Order: sequence, then structure tokens, then C-alpha cells
Amino acid sequence: MDGMGLDQSTLVQTHLFSRRVTLSAGTVQHVAGQHIAGSMKRGLKVAVLLDGHQSYSLDDRSALTLTGPVLFVATCRNDHFQTRTCLKEGTLQSVVVQFDEGFAESELGANFAGLMEQEGDGQPGLWVRPVDAHLQALALQVIDSRITGSMRSVYLGGKALELAAIAVDQITNERPARRTRLTSQMIEQIHAARGLLVASPQQPPSLNELARKTGLNPTKLTLGFRRIFGTSVFDYLKEHRLQEAYHLIHSGEKSVAEAAYLVGYNPAHFSGLFRKRFGVLPSSLRWTSPVLPSHKPGESS
Repeated sequence: MDGMGLDQSTLVQTHLFSRRVTLSAGTVQHVAGQHIAGSMKRGLKVAVLLDGHQSYSLDDRSALTLTGPVLFVATCRNDHFQTRTCLKEGTLQSVVVQFDEGFAESELGANFAGLMEQEGDGQPGLWVRPVDAHLQALALQVIDSRITGSMRSVYLGGKALELAAIAVDQITNERPARRTRLTSQMIEQIHAARGLLVASPQQPPSLNELARKTGLNPTKLTLGFRRIFGTSVFDYLKEHRLQEAYHLIHSGEKSVAEAAYLVGYNPAHFSGLFRKRFGVLPSSLRWTSPVLPSHKPGESS
């Protein structure tokens, strides 16, 4: 989401605040199947995708599908590798603001610290949320700005801070912060639970079974899982199932009914869930050009 660098691009990148903040904004025409890969910068990334359809994967985590309009926020302190894949030919319109860690700490203060605390120890934080009308309007103001000269960086710097403040405040105030100290053993156990969960999407283990098989009690597993993966155990499973089905259908590997069955859904109810998640019926993907994901969902993290 930092820009696809294709022909007919109107994407503009601007460095702000002594190059401690980078803002990329505009529109690009992209091609289904194109991969953009590289390191994830340390600090805070806030992105508003107004239009477009792409997958995002970090290290060996399951890929996330981002369909605009959507808000995407990421934080990290360590080195990680990210891959973005265009899932459908067409227009991608976005605003992406990248803050280095020191700037985010000094300007966003406790809210940024709250985001960093939600990471699993050493793990990056990723949040995908619906984008409200205010954030969409801010993104469009950045893209459509006609201010030039010395005042342009002042204007864009103010908008970048406003956009980040709203997005970070939205996430940090979703629920009271609940701190759970995760030892290295607990992190291994939680990753093992995730592996068991996605290995059998047709008949996934219950929470109690996961806890018993990994040696954690259900409460520690629930809190630790949310800490590392940013969501509940079975919301993660639901997202994994739908992501896997998306790739199976879009790549042409399976029919809609076959994909639904393989990921554990009744085909009669699958289309409604799929449309609610991705905004399109699964049958519509059969008419698009196939694209293979860079990382198959469900691989070990």
C-alpha cells in the first residue's frame, strides 16, 4: 500500500518533518497478480485505502485481503518482510503515512505506546478496520490538495498528523487494554494453537481442546491469542477460512461449492458470509483473471 509504481500513476510521495514522516497519496492503475515485496519500516504506518483490492502478507502470516474503503494500521520495532499483491486489475487510490518510531512516540505519546503494547513480544501489530466518513474525507483532502509552494508541506503535515491521531485513537479505545505477560514458551504454545486451528478448517478443535493440546488454560490462550494475532481465536479462524476460500476460487483451483466445503462452510450459507466480508459474491471471482497468492493462507507463522 506504499504505492505500486505502475504506468499512469498519479501517486506522489512527500517527506515531512525533516524526513521523519513519509506521505504517499494518489491513484495508480494496477495489474492483477503483481507482487510488491520489501522490508517493513520500523514505527507506525497508517493507510486509508479508498479504492482497490489487494492482499497483504507479513513474514509468513496468513495473507489479509484489503478491499477499499478500509483502514490499515501497522506497528513494528523489529525487521519484518511484507508482500502486497494486486488481486484485481483496476484503480488503487490510497493515502499512506509512515512515521518513524521516535517521531510517533513524541507526537502520539501514550496512544502510540498503547498500540505498541498490543504487539505480541517482538511481533508487529496489524489492524484492519472499516474506515469512517471522516477519515475518507481527510484522505480525499490530501489527494485533492491544490496548495503549492512552501505551505504545501505545512498543510500535508497537519493532515498526516490528524489522520494518524484519529486512526490510532479509534484502535486504542476499542476496548480496555488488557496486559498479559507472554513468555517465550507461551508464544510457542499460542502459535501451536493457531497451527492446530487452521489445519482442520472443516472440523476445528474447540477452545478447550486447543487449550488442552497446547498446555494452556482457555483464559490464557484467549488473551494471548488476541495479544499476538489481534483478534479472538475463532474470529481468526473465520477470517482464515474466508481468505483461503477467496484464494481457492480466485485462482481457479476450486468451484465456489468446493471451496466452501474445503474451508468448513455449508455452501448454502457461504455466499452471504463471503459477500459480507469482501463486498462481492464468490461466483464473481470466477470471471476474473486468476492470481496466485505469494503466501498460502494457513502456513506456519
